[in-house]
Amino acid sequence: MINQPTELELAQKLGPELEAANYDAETTCRVNVKAVSLMRENGLLAMTIPAEYGGLECDALDSLKVIEELAYWDSAVGWSAMIYSKTAHLGAAMPSRRAREVYNVSRNDQGFDCPITAGAAAPSGKGKKVEGGVRVTGRWAWGSGTDHADWIAGGTFIEDDGDLLRLPNGQPALHLVYFPREEVFLHSNWNPSGLRGTGSNDFEVNDVFVPDDRWMIVGTPSETIDSPLYRFPAFGYFAASVASVPLGIARRAIDDFVAIETAKTTTNTGSKTKSSEMKQFELGQAEALVASARQTLWATVAEVWLKTVTDELVTLEDRKLLRLAAVQGTLQCSQAVGHLYHAAGGVSLQGNCSLQKYFRDINAATQHRQVSTEFLRMAGGIRLDDESTAML
Repeated sequence: MINQPTELELAQKLGPELEAANYDAETTCRVNVKAVSLMRENGLLAMTIPAEYGGLECDALDSLKVIEELAYWDSAVGWSAMIYSKTAHLGAAMPSRRAREVYNVSRNDQGFDCPITAGAAAPSGKGKKVEGGVRVTGRWAWGSGTDHADWIAGGTFIEDDGDLLRLPNGQPALHLVYFPREEVFLHSNWNPSGLRGTGSNDFEVNDVFVPDDRWMIVGTPSETIDSPLYRFPAFGYFAASVASVPLGIARRAIDDFVAIETAKTTTNTGSKTKSSEMKQFELGQAEALVASARQTLWATVAEVWLKTVTDELVTLEDRKLLRLAAVQGTLQCSQAVGHLYHAAGGVSLQGNCSLQKYFRDINAATQHRQVSTEFLRMAGGIRLDDESTAML
């Protein structure tokens, strides 16, 4: 019997091919369709789709390590895989009849035929209840990967007879509403300094009808699938998946820095140039930052996962530590790449030097809401002033 490769082994094997396929992403500001097809056909976009819909339903830590590996080979590829995986993770909380409509995975001779979902959970949509569903209008920013999505989701507050639908605690219910790609207008306004290849354009709908239940309510558990992946804290998984991308970028920056420095030779003799003690120090510091970030994030995810699997209560402290590990890990990876960028000197400034791209990409990643330093302040607020814990 031949053992099938794990998803991580597949990501490692496909990495060089994905990197080569995505050669033009910096120019086109989107992931190349060949790279997306490679991930789709090999099941790497089915990791968080429920098994009962044909997905792989991987353990949380396994899927995060795949995202990290993909980001090692290409920042935009890893970022897109993160968005597709997290949107599917949220979408699993839809009522079954709608989830099957969106997430029906099949397999053929070419591999997986896996639907792709992307979107933005920010409450930029307005919906009104009508017979059989809602009508939604809105424009959302940060639509990473929407160019290749089959379904696009947008956070929406819904009114019924002029009143917002609310959660039992009185807070407005944020619905993540799923639209077929053909009903969504994609703007072409993504031209950033970093993560250029993610295609994070705005997207918009205008008075689009959405049938009842083709949505999930953010912050509420799945009513149809009771398995560990979907009991795992949703915001915590989101933050950890975002943080997995900087981990991959920083690991690659370390390897490329070593390759750049060891390839240097003296002009006169052609012999290898001995590295300066300061460069050795900066490299050692970068490795320490990334290793500690990685170990802390993986260990924290593993602890929370074990509780989820064994039906042990996941406490507020668990959720807080999960968010802190994601935020601090992202910061440390950004610091590590900064050390390497400066240590390499003038070489880093050149357009053909990978370090300048990693520097741009990782600093763009730090701006994501899920790894914002606001969560460091929030953690302090919880301890000192009993601050709200809704976003944990």
